Amino acid sequence: MSSAESYIDAQEKLMTLNLLKMAFKKFETLETFRSYLSGKGVEISVANLSRYINGKALPKSKLKNELLKILVENKDLGLTISQLIKEHIDIWTNEDGRIAVTNTYLLNDSKTLKAILFLAIYRNIIPREVDKVITAEVDGIPIAMTLAHLLNIDCVYARRKKPLGSTSIIGEDIQSTSSGRLETIYFPDNFIRQRERVLIVDDIIRSGSTQKALVNLVRKTGGIPAKIIILTGIGAHWKNITELDTIPFKVLKTLSDEN
Repeated sequence: MSSAESYIDAQEKLMTLNLLKMAFKKFETLETFRSYLSGKGVEISVANLSRYINGKALPKSKLKNELLKILVENKDLGLTISQLIKEHIDIWTNEDGRIAVTNTYLLNDSKTLKAILFLAIYRNIIPREVDKVITAEVDGIPIAMTLAHLLNIDCVYARRKKPLGSTSIIGEDIQSTSSGRLETIYFPDNFIRQRERVLIVDDIIRSGSTQKALVNLVRKTGGIPAKIIILTGIGAHWKNITELDTIPFKVLKTLSDEN
């Protein structure tokens, strides 16, 4: 097993413990949870299950693979990406009758956020073959930092104000589709190297203007936008941003203004 494979294997073992603990909330006792796993073809003692749930031991690789398959593929455990996002965000309707989202709960729940992003990696939605993760402040930062940790790469972010004392700063304008207001995000052009593959992430997309600006910033630095990952998409206007058409794009949970 190569060093990269060893890292992934160790990471998956740790995340298996996290997912087991989350799934256990669906059961009254360890015995009922053990019986559920047994019914799915995985035999494990109550004592060992308790150790894993409480983070006292790591499963061996073969058992880890068997447990992950059950945890990920059985929707009744509530561990799908869509379910986890929906359960940890507040959805409401603003004065204009449009859907709005408050994701403070999710962004402050590090275990759930890590689980969502890990599941996206495990399902090959998020590629591992990237060199950097980039987002724009503020709410994209917890997502980018968590994802960078899972992928074992660096996280960088664009600021809403020009950093003091910094040189060689590049900027990109963002045009708000709702207010018409123009703002600029800034980024040191030496944070991303030539030809580095960059994963662009954010918490919410409605118009796509911020994500378009991030794509342009990455290209200005000589980097390559590898994919765009968004936790929650609202409406469908962002689908009209033609500059995003050439980049692999995935919104993990989409909400319609008509719903």
